[in-house]
Amino acid sequence: MRNELYLEWINEGVLKLLKFQDNKEGSKTEGCFYYPYWKLGKENYVNARWQEAVLALSWHFNKFNNEEVWKRIIKGIDFWCRLQQKNGSFPEYSRSDRSFSAAAFSALAVIDSILLINYSKENWLKKIHKVCSYLMKNDEEILINREAAASLTLLRFGNYTKNIPYLKESERKLKIVLKNQSPKGYYLEKKGFDLGYSTLTLDLLSQYYKVTNDKRILDSAQRFINLVLNIDLNNIRNSRNTSWIIVNGFEAFSDLIPNGKAALKKILNNFNVQHLESDKNLCTDLFRLGFAYDNYKEDLEHRDLEKNIEVNKNFFGKKPKKILNLIRPFGIHKFRRLKYKFV
Repeated sequence: MRNELYLEWINEGVLKLLKFQDNKEGSKTEGCFYYPYWKLGKENYVNARWQEAVLALSWHFNKFNNEEVWKRIIKGIDFWCRLQQKNGSFPEYSRSDRSFSAAAFSALAVIDSILLINYSKENWLKKIHKVCSYLMKNDEEILINREAAASLTLLRFGNYTKNIPYLKESERKLKIVLKNQSPKGYYLEKKGFDLGYSTLTLDLLSQYYKVTNDKRILDSAQRFINLVLNIDLNNIRNSRNTSWIIVNGFEAFSDLIPNGKAALKKILNNFNVQHLESDKNLCTDLFRLGFAYDNYKEDLEHRDLEKNIEVNKNFFGKKPKKILNLIRPFGIHKFRRLKYKFV
């Protein structure tokens, strides 16, 4: 049964993540998962997105109550706090980078970790408030999955802290996401079609729906699932060159939407549903398999899935262009918006 396979993958992945993290007491990088920096010395900066590994550990702790995993979660979030830039954002691809993506996704992982382990520190909450302030002042309208992550971050923390302004801003960002769904059903990425990132947006919307039961999300998911059912697998041209699929959204909506099970079967039969091609992906996406495990309802007939995690030797995944480091301190999402303004 695939839910058992999801669990095997996440158990195997957690063991790998523990090896990524600097666990030396008193080290300047204690708690850091970005081993290309702390262990190999191949980079002079820390990619904050690798700290999202704390969420996979938190999911695992919630299920198995492992004391060592608990300690690693605390260290991981403590180190994440140290990475925050003055404006509330976080670095991703350079030391002075002020990344919207790193802010939205890493904060969401920390918030969800807090909810899973039922523990927080005053300093953690202070840092998350600062992220939320940053997200309220910035939008990502070209890579729409990131705006979906920001919307969910504000929803989660708004509910946790009973902060009405966060909830209102979450709603505004949700409208941006839904507005950027094409008439054909996909969620825009660089003003175009990318199946992989659309499934990431579906994943984030499924988490939003679980909290709000918002019918607009259900209708949106229905349109995307209709697209998936009718898509020609031999004629896919992804705007961001993805070759993977996030499966959790399909698991979550499988029993809520007509033909939801049919779409899930098509995904399982035709795509890589691990999305763990690199060590970076292991940090940023392993927990999504835990969510898929939680959302599993029933077994379906589909092709055999790989029994073990297959991670590419390239620990970064696709490396970013270093020339962009010149504008990262100003927020690359702002320049991206200008670039695609007239597309």
